[in-house]
Amino acid sequence: MPVHHFRIVCEDVAKARQVEVLVDYTVLGGLVQVGAIRPTKVTLYDVATNKIARELPVWTSTGRRLLRRSFLKNRSGFVALQHEIQSHFEQREALTAV
Repeated sequence: MPVHHFRIVCEDVAKARQVEVLVDYTVLGGLVQVGAIRPTKVTLYDVATNKIARELPVWTSTGRRLLRRSFLKNRSGFVALQHEIQSHFEQREALTAV
């Protein structure tokens, strides 16, 4: 069963940052099963200019855990994330079936 990847970039305006997250998932019987949720990069913005100030890779397990928790909280949890990916998967399948 192949593992697919779903890339999401979340805006966190209050903290002037974007968080890039890769979600690994598989499809079993047409249903998406979410596996790993991996924050990979944080982009910090200069509030005054709105330009990129720094891009930081997420290296530590603590950093990944904190960003994953924040990501899921902002997306209304794991189930909402699974539904979002399921919807994306179904749209992609419909386009390729034509």
